[in-house]
Amino acid sequence: MIPHGRQAVDAQQAAAILGISYKTWRNSGGAARYGLTPFAPGRRKPLYDRAQVEAARDGTPLPSWDALTPHPGDLLDEQDAAAELGVEYVTIRKDRSTGRLTGWKLICGQPHIKRSVLAQNIASRPGRGVGGGRPRKTSTA
Repeated sequence: MIPHGRQAVDAQQAAAILGISYKTWRNSGGAARYGLTPFAPGRRKPLYDRAQVEAARDGTPLPSWDALTPHPGDLLDEQDAAAELGVEYVTIRKDRSTGRLTGWKLICGQPHIKRSVLAQNIASRPGRGVGGGRPRKTSTA
């Protein structure tokens, strides 16, 4: 999740901000060397806070944010959206690829959706008994 009001950068952009090559970033320990923590640790492509990267570049103390309350403008990735809705990750991936969940934006090559847009998409879905399925059996007598 990328909290509202914060800008994300990937490792290549972070290396460019720090003035080093991406290869040097990887060989020297990357984010751990500068004390950077990704927004969502353990993701395949970690995203970092631009303000923290710039603070590491300038040699100033890294800004820290405590546990944030959910905000409608937060950007959720597919795994965060699945956790938000209480469904499996594959469900979100399929719904996004088939167009059932719209409003996704690519941020550093990763699909993200605003928390408010996700809530609107879910609220606009039809409920139980609203079309679909086989028609009822009609009697001919």
